[in-house]
Amino acid sequence: MKRRIAFGFVVALCLLVALFTVIGGQDVLEQFRAADGRFLALGVCSGLCALTFRGIVWERFVSVVNTSITRRRIAAVFLTAMFIKYITPYGQLATEPFVAYLVARGEDIAFEDGLAGVLSADVLNYIPYYTFGFFALGIITIRGTLGSGLGTQLVAFAVLFLTLVSAVFVAIRRPSVVYTLVLTVTDGIYQVVSQFTTRFDDHLEASAVRDRLDGFYGSLERITADRPTLLVAAVAAHLGMAFLMLPVYLGGLAIGAELALPIVALVVALGKLGSVVPAPGGTGGVETMITAGLTALAGLEPAAALTIALIYRLSTYWLTVGLGSVAAVDVLVRQAE
Repeated sequence: MKRRIAFGFVVALCLLVALFTVIGGQDVLEQFRAADGRFLALGVCSGLCALTFRGIVWERFVSVVNTSITRRRIAAVFLTAMFIKYITPYGQLATEPFVAYLVARGEDIAFEDGLAGVLSADVLNYIPYYTFGFFALGIITIRGTLGSGLGTQLVAFAVLFLTLVSAVFVAIRRPSVVYTLVLTVTDGIYQVVSQFTTRFDDHLEASAVRDRLDGFYGSLERITADRPTLLVAAVAAHLGMAFLMLPVYLGGLAIGAELALPIVALVVALGKLGSVVPAPGGTGGVETMITAGLTALAGLEPAAALTIALIYRLSTYWLTVGLGSVAAVDVLVRQAE
């Protein structure tokens, strides 16, 4: 894991250096020096609001599966989860089980219940990228200002959306597929591990795995059946995304460029495509995507576009990493006691 994280940061550094070299690091630094500090501060405040609303989604769903966990505890685990995701390459794809383990270990809650709450919250916090993104795309297309420079990115954006919809559909509407896949994988692991030790038999045997899957789907049903909670969480997720996008607009104002809100929404949504690079939080890739989007859609000079992209990342990604690191230390110390 340490090597994977170290490799990811090396990749991120190389990508950022390449980006600065191509665009011109001196021009970007000059843009930063001239930036209005008031808008930069508002960008940080917006990033804090985004974290707050996304945390509310977690609080709503985790509280459904276990009412004994305090909001303070959920907030600490949420920030820890965000930290782990953001410092691990492709962290969005593989951290939910570990976070569910942290929740289960520190509270009176089963692992599968915690996983259902955490996974549901993460999916709902991810959906607004597409609701805002497609809405903004429609407005820009109607206005005839889309151009042709982002064709590949838009296709990839649509493919990711279809992949997400398909995965959610299978998980909710075709649980037999999930049961078959999980049981097949765990049985293969069990056959190998059992040759060396019997320590994990109770966890890997088919009956134990099936019981955990039953518990997971039971918790998922409680979440989806709680309509008031779903409504509050959906509103909070979209408010969180709105505040997550706002630093791009504020970054533009900081350097004297007023951006159209549909362009802001679309470039942030497309910026998520940068996460495909094997770097923590897609660092380097996200900045590249947002810079390209602002250049193509808003007609900004590359140095100005990159400056706004960096302001956005400082107000969101690096702010989350900083706060999350503090929470992670607290949570892990408590777990070790």
